Amino acid sequence: MPPLTVLVFTVLLGFLWLGVELSVTLVAIMGGSGISTGPARIGEVASLAFGLSATALLIPIVLFLVRVVQWRRIGSLLSVEGRLRWGWLARCLLLASVLGALCLVLDRTLSASVAAEPSTTSGLEGTEFFVAATAVIMCIVPFQAAAEEMTLRGLTMQLVGSLGNDSGTGVFHRFARSPWPAILTGGTLFAAVYLALHPDDLWTFVSLVVLGVGLAWSTWRTGGLEAAICLHLVNSLAQYTLYVHEGRISEIGTGAVVGAGLPTGAESPLGLGLTTLQVVLYIGLVTSAARRRGMLRLSPWMSR
Repeated sequence: MPPLTVLVFTVLLGFLWLGVELSVTLVAIMGGSGISTGPARIGEVASLAFGLSATALLIPIVLFLVRVVQWRRIGSLLSVEGRLRWGWLARCLLLASVLGALCLVLDRTLSASVAAEPSTTSGLEGTEFFVAATAVIMCIVPFQAAAEEMTLRGLTMQLVGSLGNDSGTGVFHRFARSPWPAILTGGTLFAAVYLALHPDDLWTFVSLVVLGVGLAWSTWRTGGLEAAICLHLVNSLAQYTLYVHEGRISEIGTGAVVGAGLPTGAESPLGLGLTTLQVVLYIGLVTSAARRRGMLRLSPWMSR
């Protein structure tokens, strides 16, 4: 029921956004008015936690839509086997970590300069702040990455895929029954929203398209969200940690843009090249590994 699902999702997302905005505002007021009794920069860490949690809270919303509105098993959102395949998730995480480290080294090596601002703290306070912010990132970002993939490469792709009509023999009907409408929608939806909000940032837009389509294709090709979640997670962890290290924590916000799953430096031609290289290598590795392991691409009842 795509129309009803979209309607309920929009309403719930509106309530979530209002709640997060209110929470972030209260934290900012407390930190700036002396009400907070902790260190001076505790407000920044709290704002980081609330901002990242905003995206992570998409998980209960998506699960509610799947279980209550669509009235189907939650596991059907995660993979064709009706569950999260933990062994496959671990293997994808290893592959994503290797490629993430490779792209980070290449970006640091090939970039003429790193756009970094000096940290506003030093000594023990700066160390404590970095450790606290990094701890928040490590605890929340896995849920944030999973939430974005469950929304874009999970719910969105399945909504579009459900529109395919088995009847009809024309070109349109054949195209609608193919996986490409779902892949293109799930892969470019966020990039289109980003372009509308940042029309001058074409390099990041193209990088988001390359990454999104690659993750959507790998989701269809491997029969689950595990591969997409892992690459998204590894890249986001690297991005957030670098932002904190460079004193740019205020630019993270909800993490929806900074942590969109791109490797570092995606706002440049070099970043686009690294994104393309990473996506192509990752797709090749995960599809090859999935084929060797005999991973299901269709639900068991469809394979009969």
